[in-house]
Amino acid sequence: MSSLRVLQLNVDHCREGQGLALQSAREHRADVLILSDMFTPPNNNGRWEFDASRKVAIVATGSYPIQRVWGSTVPGLVAAKVAGIDFISVYAPPSLSPQEYERLLEAVELEASSHSHVVIAGDFNAWHTEWGSRRNNLRGEELLQMVEVLGLSILNNGSAPTFIGRGAARPSVIDVTFATPSLVLHDTWEVLDFARSDHQLIRFETNSPALAARRVKLSQRNRSQQRSPRRDPPINRQHTPCAGRRWKTKQFRENSFLLALKDVNFAEQAVTDADIVEMMTRACDEVMQRANHLSSNPYRDLYSWSPELERLRGICLAARERLRLITDLQERSFVAADHRTAKRNLEKAIRASKRQQIDALIDTAEDNEFGGGYRVVMSTLRGSRVPQEKDPIELGRIVSDLFPNHPPVPWPYVSDVTQGEASVDDVTPRELQDIAHQMATRKAPGLDGIPNAAVKAAIGMYPDVFCRMYQDCLTRGTFPSEWKRQRLVLLSKTGKPPGESSSYRPLSMLDALGKVLEQLILNRLNKHLEDPDSPRLSDAQYGFRRGRSTFSAIQRVVDAGRRAKSFRRTNHRDKRCLMVVALDICNAFNTASWQSIADALRNKGVPSALLNIIGSYFEERKLIYNTSAGPVERHISAGVPQESILGPTLWNVMYDGVLGVELPPGAELIGYADDLVLLAPGTTPAAAAVVAEEAVSAVDRWLREHHLELAHAKTEMTVISSLQQPPEDITITVGGTEVPFSRTLKYLGVRLHYNLSWVPHVKAVIQKATQIVQAVTQLMPNHRGPKTSRCRLLAAVADSTMRYAAPVWHGALTNRECRSLLKRVQRKAAIRVARTFRTVRYETAVLPAGLVPICRAVAEDTRVHSRRGTGVSSSELRKEERQRTIEEWQTTWDADAAADNASRYVRWAHLVIPDVGAWQLRNHGEVTFHLSQVLSGHGFLREYLNKMRFTSSPACPRCPGVVEGVEHVMFECPRFAEVRSELLDGVLPETLEAHMLQSPTNWSNVCEAAKRITSKLQRCWDDECAILAAQAMLEEPANRLDPEAVRCTRNDLRNVARRTQTVRQREEQCGERPSMPSSSPRTSERRANIRARMARLRQRHRQHQQDERRGVEGGDIERGESVYPELASSPNNRQGGLTSAEKAAAVEADVASR
Repeated sequence: MSSLRVLQLNVDHCREGQGLALQSAREHRADVLILSDMFTPPNNNGRWEFDASRKVAIVATGSYPIQRVWGSTVPGLVAAKVAGIDFISVYAPPSLSPQEYERLLEAVELEASSHSHVVIAGDFNAWHTEWGSRRNNLRGEELLQMVEVLGLSILNNGSAPTFIGRGAARPSVIDVTFATPSLVLHDTWEVLDFARSDHQLIRFETNSPALAARRVKLSQRNRSQQRSPRRDPPINRQHTPCAGRRWKTKQFRENSFLLALKDVNFAEQAVTDADIVEMMTRACDEVMQRANHLSSNPYRDLYSWSPELERLRGICLAARERLRLITDLQERSFVAADHRTAKRNLEKAIRASKRQQIDALIDTAEDNEFGGGYRVVMSTLRGSRVPQEKDPIELGRIVSDLFPNHPPVPWPYVSDVTQGEASVDDVTPRELQDIAHQMATRKAPGLDGIPNAAVKAAIGMYPDVFCRMYQDCLTRGTFPSEWKRQRLVLLSKTGKPPGESSSYRPLSMLDALGKVLEQLILNRLNKHLEDPDSPRLSDAQYGFRRGRSTFSAIQRVVDAGRRAKSFRRTNHRDKRCLMVVALDICNAFNTASWQSIADALRNKGVPSALLNIIGSYFEERKLIYNTSAGPVERHISAGVPQESILGPTLWNVMYDGVLGVELPPGAELIGYADDLVLLAPGTTPAAAAVVAEEAVSAVDRWLREHHLELAHAKTEMTVISSLQQPPEDITITVGGTEVPFSRTLKYLGVRLHYNLSWVPHVKAVIQKATQIVQAVTQLMPNHRGPKTSRCRLLAAVADSTMRYAAPVWHGALTNRECRSLLKRVQRKAAIRVARTFRTVRYETAVLPAGLVPICRAVAEDTRVHSRRGTGVSSSELRKEERQRTIEEWQTTWDADAAADNASRYVRWAHLVIPDVGAWQLRNHGEVTFHLSQVLSGHGFLREYLNKMRFTSSPACPRCPGVVEGVEHVMFECPRFAEVRSELLDGVLPETLEAHMLQSPTNWSNVCEAAKRITSKLQRCWDDECAILAAQAMLEEPANRLDPEAVRCTRNDLRNVARRTQTVRQREEQCGERPSMPSSSPRTSERRANIRARMARLRQRHRQHQQDERRGVEGGDIERGESVYPELASSPNNRQGGLTSAEKAAAVEADVASR
């Protein structure tokens, strides 16, 4: 049956209910889940589409992706296309006014009228007898009128209520479903019980035109193959043949694989490329199992689901069913209490199960810090996996857009170069082994399925066999045909609209053996192109070239901007305005003309042997992609594969022509791969705009001549100048599109400001790094989880994000705001890495964590980059500059501790860790939660607790008159004399670091001593808190301190301290500058009145909150008064055989159950 399974539910804005809905979708093997009044959607999840108000959503829960999305400005409405059907999810809450409801229906009608296969589902809060309601209302009449105009069918079947009732609201049918008549499958719409919502779960099936077309193709293929007749499984559950083969690479063992090659006599029998592939395939079959399914099961249970949750869900459903059947009011109250308890137990169990799964992920981070736990926490940033598009029609359209057809290319196999220049170097075993060593083990294979690990092992054992085969390919100038097939994989871009061709990143999976041959060709081509005596490529190209990087390209643009800013006055000669225009090429790599590549290779004088094999490389290339009807093969006539090794260099050869286009005087182009940036100088912004438009026109002409297209709408422009005000009104015209001035321009991941200010770039980087820190620190709890060394690797992800292109923007460190932003992010990571208290200062947290202060790391990167090319290796440069960083850090560390205003915690941290270099370069030792308290002084110490105003005295309870600080408890207090004699014999604060770094045993002893001491202090503090809480409960209410007043007092004291510190800092900054004049008496009086009014407002707000916490809402029930007095006021008010008093009692019992 070619049908699509759909679930529909009003979640009632419940977190647990939304999770149960997702689990129900998997249990029912639903393809689409339609939600209304949902809790909140996940971030960066391509399976979800929701409206701007985040109230309704359409979730692709099965193996079909969302193909299209139609947005609407009206809240409560979202439309998405799945498997050829346009689903519209709607939520119309009762609070909508008639005008708002009418506007919502108009938006639904406008959306549905433009599509031929539509399903409309949601909670309209509308009553009509046509879909099972007992009566009609105005909303129902309007909704039915819209359905009749659209010609839709009503799927609701029967009168089973979809809303079970809440309080005074009676059960009703307000969740409705409509569909195009051709999609209707009769008797499939049904209402199911749901545990955690006032609404029921709705399940139905619809016809799918896309699945029906697939059924026809599968039937035709089955008849052609003369398969035996049998009952076919559901069409969306059938296994479709896929191109190529795959093995379970986790089973690969190198020794077993080499033995399998020896058994097939690989050294003697493997002569041609076909022989090698066949024998390696047989060896892989011997050591690995074939992978049957290339995609994971979308219907497996949620990660937090368990049999216990299933049992509690059954109890909750049974309790709700009993509550529905009970009519006796007294018994109903008891059953309602049981139902309330069952729901609460289910919610607690769901939260506990999620915590257990998170704990399991944290535990796995110790074995693999970048394993499953890292992928889970980072999925909210990078986006989750979405189902691959399998529809033949949709895929055909996307592939046609991404891989256009070009005219046949007459490849120049006969070269004009001399025969001496036509020879190329022979293949050597050493070269092959170097190539194999550089191959990544976990790369996805091509159609032959042979993993890189197998190729590396085979080349390492039999280099002569491969050497003969590859040398024969180079000599004959032939690229084997089986290695010219590429398997297409479409990756969805995060944040891009689904269904658009530009929303996919096409990757071509190539055979590993073919990649080795590509690398051999590339080595010989680079030797010719990168000849230092006669450069063959433009110096303006920085992409895919050895010794060049994005930093160099960005730095060249920045240097040009600084030259423009160096002219401080207008003399009509100096070109003080530099217009920077970023150009984007549409689908560049897939549309590269082979004719242009051939012409460029000939113009570069490439030897004929390389020309011939590159021509064979392009000849009869095939693209193979999988669809729901089976694999499809498509001939390729343009482009370079984006996963190939040779393709980027061939692109550079072809693209070198655009960098040589004749431009107006002073203008220049800078390229990095397909990214182009145009620098157009001028004496004024208008003059620079004229130069830029002329240069862009020249570039556009060259691109069109070589079958490339400029994306005019994606062009960005800014002007770097010494002008006092930015030229906001300046624009340029590119291909008929007007490009406005922008204050910032993003180029190669760096935001260029019109005034070369790096504050916007730092803020953008900080925002991204903060999200990373918030994600990875979920794997770093205080008492367990990965060790500090592994946590440092997780924190380095955020550090590397902030340090990207640091040599370019290092000047931002002179800005206090930038330094503060960078430190703020690293401090959050350092606190979690070192397991310190959150009150530890930045400098003290970074050192125990083993991190390098971010500002010093940026300066170090800048120094390393500036010294490159001096003949010193990169590792030696980094080692020397790291030593300089530590020396500068040590000087600052000593100065901070010696300052007059240094706190006791800073001096203590310097006392126990005096040598920064020894601590950072140690070879052993992990910082624990207990050791961090000793190193920082922030912990369960009465000195620290008193400072934070948790205790009234800092004195040690055992030693009268002595402050209980970290030095006292670790080295003086008699309570811990036994611990010191056992683990810290003879250790002093001044020798603690040296003692710990002396051996791993000493480090372990100190950690154990810290654990025993701080754990006992924590238990003492917990006992004291329990005693204080018990005493507070026994106090008279009149004498008991108001918690709200205590909190306000503490906040006031904190605010006063912060204001005092801010004033002191401002005084230090101002120095000798005169202070601001005082306000006039009238102004001072007005400000005092405003402050008094605000204080009274805050006091009334606090009083209101206190009244609510004292249980005002429960007072009416205790006094026997109804919370619905209007029901008791009328003696004749009877509904369903109940008097008004009985009705009020029933309502109160129902309210209590919820």
